[in-house]
Amino acid sequence: MSDKKPKILFIGPTPPPYSGPELSMQQFLESKLLNETFKITFLKTNFRTDNTKKGKLDLSMITNFFVYFSKLLKHLIFKRPNGVYYPITPTQIGWIGRDTWTILLSKVFGVKVIIHLRGSHFKLNFQQFNDLVKKMVGFSLRRVDCAIVQAKYLSDQFQPYIKHHKIAVLYQAMDIAEYTDNHDMVEENGKILVMGHMTKAKGFTDILKIIPDICLEFPKAKFYFAGNIRRGERGVFYNQYTGEKIEYEDPYQAEAKILNSRFKDNYVNLGIISGKDKMKHLQTAEVFLTASYSEGFSRSLLEAMAIGKPAVFTPVGAHREVFQNKVHGYTFIPGDLAQMKKALRKILSDENNRKAIGRNNRSNVVENFSIETIASNFKGIITKTLAS
Repeated sequence: MSDKKPKILFIGPTPPPYSGPELSMQQFLESKLLNETFKITFLKTNFRTDNTKKGKLDLSMITNFFVYFSKLLKHLIFKRPNGVYYPITPTQIGWIGRDTWTILLSKVFGVKVIIHLRGSHFKLNFQQFNDLVKKMVGFSLRRVDCAIVQAKYLSDQFQPYIKHHKIAVLYQAMDIAEYTDNHDMVEENGKILVMGHMTKAKGFTDILKIIPDICLEFPKAKFYFAGNIRRGERGVFYNQYTGEKIEYEDPYQAEAKILNSRFKDNYVNLGIISGKDKMKHLQTAEVFLTASYSEGFSRSLLEAMAIGKPAVFTPVGAHREVFQNKVHGYTFIPGDLAQMKKALRKILSDENNRKAIGRNNRSNVVENFSIETIASNFKGIITKTLAS
């Protein structure tokens, strides 16, 4: 009976590292509904377990190129999938090194190709690609059978190469049983949690700048950062809200400045956290903060909301589409420090309001973003694509 199921090759990363794309792929691979519907095989793409080394062109990347494509060829020849599901990169080097060839090689074998953009900045980045690379990328995109984006707002990311009827929207998914508001942990007064890469593009250096003003007004406020600091940017170069180029700032210099100030005790660098440690910090936080300049749909934001936390966030990607200012938290334009401070003041100064927003967030995630709901939507996308 199982042999009659459509065969789908999933290509992508799984943990570690414990970032959004890796965790999301793991959710799909473990989905009971998807495994009941399709015969799934998997080709892992992340040879590196350290996020700081992603996107670096070196000898290991070249070696991995040949290892990856030899494995892909074996899958296509011996497994004979009906469809390929493949999250793409937003970078020029990613398209030159893997994305273009994955799409075209799959099409040579007559396989339906579903790509997934887990971000919001492909279109802006594409404008800066080399002209020859643009032609190569455009050629491969025209052969894609379905392109998934993380918000309706992002449906134009592949114009004019992929027609509108081949674009599908799939929101971020959350395991609402694992990420629950039913726990015994006590919130720490003034604890503000930030999760993600500690870079300019993720708003790390912006947040450090407002710590003094916030902590003068709220002395118990303490900013906890979970993630890794890395120099340079690998994928996000523009403010997705305004379209302006991001002015780079060195995160190590920004951190050194706060550590050498009177507010050093209001700053905590947790490093990379996962499992029970991550859950503990999510549960004990009073407020979740993200100052990212660009997102598709932040997984860490959804995790915090699932646990019932109020949030201060930027209206980028799906956030502006599925979350409301004042209902699910307070929003501010990426890079606008005055707005960020205003939003934090509002949420820190009213405990009853924080609790009400937290309840709204939990209800919203349960109703709209459970893994069961999103997996069902994904099943529909795959089925429709295979039938087209």
